Amino acid sequence: MRKTLWRALILSLLMTPAAAIGDSAPQVTLAVPGSAGTSGGAIERFTLRFSEAMVPLGDPRAAPPAKLTCPVGATGRWVDPQTFVFDFEHALPGEISCKINLNGKLASTRGAEVEGAQEFAIDTGGPSARAVLAGGIDSEIEEGQVFLVAANVAPDARSVMVHGYCAVDGIGEKIALNVLKPEVAAQILGGLGDNSWDRRNFLENAGLPQKMPANAADKARALSTIVAVKCRRPLPPGRDMALLWDAGIASAGGRTAARDQRFDFTVRKAFAARFECSRVNPQAGCNPVSAAHVRFTAPIPMEKAKAIRLTFADGTVRTPVVDDDAKSNPAIVDLNFEGPFPEAQAATLTIPADIQDASGRVLENAERFPLEVKFDRAPPLVKFAASFGILEANEGGVLPVTVRAVEPRLAQRLTSVGGASLRIDGSDGRIAEWLRKLDDADDSDYRDEGPKDHTHSVNYTGATSLLAGQGSAMT
Repeated sequence: MRKTLWRALILSLLMTPAAAIGDSAPQVTLAVPGSAGTSGGAIERFTLRFSEAMVPLGDPRAAPPAKLTCPVGATGRWVDPQTFVFDFEHALPGEISCKINLNGKLASTRGAEVEGAQEFAIDTGGPSARAVLAGGIDSEIEEGQVFLVAANVAPDARSVMVHGYCAVDGIGEKIALNVLKPEVAAQILGGLGDNSWDRRNFLENAGLPQKMPANAADKARALSTIVAVKCRRPLPPGRDMALLWDAGIASAGGRTAARDQRFDFTVRKAFAARFECSRVNPQAGCNPVSAAHVRFTAPIPMEKAKAIRLTFADGTVRTPVVDDDAKSNPAIVDLNFEGPFPEAQAATLTIPADIQDASGRVLENAERFPLEVKFDRAPPLVKFAASFGILEANEGGVLPVTVRAVEPRLAQRLTSVGGASLRIDGSDGRIAEWLRKLDDADDSDYRDEGPKDHTHSVNYTGATSLLAGQGSAMT
């Protein structure tokens, strides 16, 4: 009797959750518009998700659970037994409304009718920015950059000027926008060419065709949602800035964007040139053994680059060396002068006075040129021929050494270099450990030293003994 009672109690407990589920009516748990990720967040689909299975798994003929009323056509599909998606023919433009109504007496696979919300709405609102195009090198923009903003509906030009603005790091005020003529957008896109990745990406995110209509009127209609804007005053070089598409920007019909959007950029550095060379210390002149360099912050025409000269006091003239890979390029940024150079002499670096970058900017630091440069004598040098050598055990530890500017002091003298030796016995693992130590000991170790505003780099590579007191002394 007791065993029968326990069985009845367990059966009752097991059936309780199923009964609870059966008593709960199915309903819509998710009804949300979404994007496929290719149109700058524009609405491309609408998803309905139910609390339980509405169609048999894998039934492609299952009828849609709702009716869509929208100016833009769509196709529907069941993603799984509980999820139905409407895919619109194209991204929804602004200022339109759509409705989704569930079918009457819609029931789940167990026959229970759907309760709760039966109607859902989509409102695309006013002009929100889908994509922004600003050309530049490595994401940097020009001081007078023109931005193309593609919206989901044509914005009112006056509203853009009133509410949109530029914000610059370090400047505590808004810089208003100027709206340029409509044909500017077509000129910029046409100038980029059909193969430009920036152009293709911009049009794709804007929901616009890659191939523009040939007819002028049709092209203007296709580009009607793109506005060309420019900050009202030049941007300071080297600063971070943002283009702000304010929530108050409205369409001609008065619908506002309803949300702020921010697009961040960095303004390119001022066009300048600098001369670089290696030095033994910060106060020393250039090392005549190593190469010297002239670097620009923006590309310059190749013919102007080849006209740059480094002239020494003894009349020696050096011209820049251009790598074979760069000789066919129309412009260049960095130039190299190969050493060795005449020692203990002054030199003059001359740059063509009319040199400009691709944007027509003149050198900001043009007053520094011609630039006087001092070259020192070649620094003394005693070095091994390589970072790794093999010592013959029966030859007394002989390794070749390269010397420079110390020969008179070494002449007719037998010079020895102290060291230590350590025999490594044991397992393969211990030998492998020492091989790793040898490899790590040759890693570059440069450290910045000195006051914060006058630091210099010191080479500590190989400064620490690998044996560190181990092994026996040798000479």
